Amino acid sequence: MKDELLHVFRNDPTGRENLMQSAFFCDRLFGLSLAVWVPTSPRFVMRFEDGATMPVDLDSSYIKNPSTAAQRVDDILAKFKGKSRMYTPEDVPGSDFPVIPTDWSVMACPRVISEQSSRIGLGHIGPKVRGIVKHAPFPVFIPSTAYKPWTSVSVFFGGSAVGSIAVKEGIAIARLARVPMTIYTHLEGTSREACEEALAAADILHETKTGDSNWVFFSEGTFAENLYTVPYDSLVVVGAAGNRLMTWQPVSVTTTSSSILAAE
Repeated sequence: MKDELLHVFRNDPTGRENLMQSAFFCDRLFGLSLAVWVPTSPRFVMRFEDGATMPVDLDSSYIKNPSTAAQRVDDILAKFKGKSRMYTPEDVPGSDFPVIPTDWSVMACPRVISEQSSRIGLGHIGPKVRGIVKHAPFPVFIPSTAYKPWTSVSVFFGGSAVGSIAVKEGIAIARLARVPMTIYTHLEGTSREACEEALAAADILHETKTGDSNWVFFSEGTFAENLYTVPYDSLVVVGAAGNRLMTWQPVSVTTTSSSILAAE
């Protein structure tokens, strides 16, 4: 497993903001390096450990003006302290497109990678990104559309096993970044006791009671209404399970928050 975050550079203003978010993420997580790929092909392939092979078609903004891309990456990364490198996929016999390995610690993906954002409803994740989250052995980092440093970690937890993975990821990130962490639980179809039992079964309940951690339970209001409580400058961590349609309310409600999908 590489101690690196893979970032596929998009050569437009949104791509600049996304790369700044990835660079800041690596800066905060000491020891995590940034690997930036400037694609020259409109498609790449990922072959996952579970046997799935997924072609990913990039929208045209990723490969336009290739003569300016590398210099723009250098200019952006010069503002950050962390280790970084330009990444070039190795040629794989029998493949007409670059094959990206899946041994990364984290991969950055905007909520839409293959389609124009306007075609995917706000708060939803595009089908290719959903596929990556489903099959990837690593968590997926979804940068916000505008660069904003985060100063805390917010974890959404509803009591599920996948939610427990998200809490574990949140604890690790908060500890490495030396920032406070808050768990948010909407008590609909569950109870405080059941949630505590789930974290105890995952052997991480004690981690929520030490250090700079907090746990907020909502017993009233809708989930969307309660999202207003989440700080706008917080990194959001949630679990993403199976084939469910992933609606991404942190994007639509707290528009400046970057997010981590902790995959199953």
